[in-house]
Amino acid sequence: MMGYAKISVTIPREIYEGIKDISLKNDVKLSHLVTEALSDKLRRIKEDALINQINRIYDDPEVSEEQRVMAESIADNMDVEEMPW
Repeated sequence: MMGYAKISVTIPREIYEGIKDISLKNDVKLSHLVTEALSDKLRRIKEDALINQINRIYDDPEVSEEQRVMAESIADNMDVEEMPW
C-alpha cells in the first residue's frame, strides 16, 4: 500500500481555479489531479535525465569512433543489394 503525505503549496490562482473546475466537472478529487500532474512531470524529468545521460555517452569521441569502425565493419561484411525504391 502506498503511503501518502499531506503538503501545502502555493500556486497561481489561475492554475488553482483551472484544476478546481476540471475536478468538479469530471468528478475527480483535486488531490488525484495534482498527483497525476506531478507524476507526469516527474516521469518526464527522469526520461530527460536518461536521454541526456545517453547523449553524453554518445558525444564521447572514443564511443563515436568505436561506433564508426563497427558500422564500417558490418557494412563491409554484408552482402546487401540496394532496394529498388
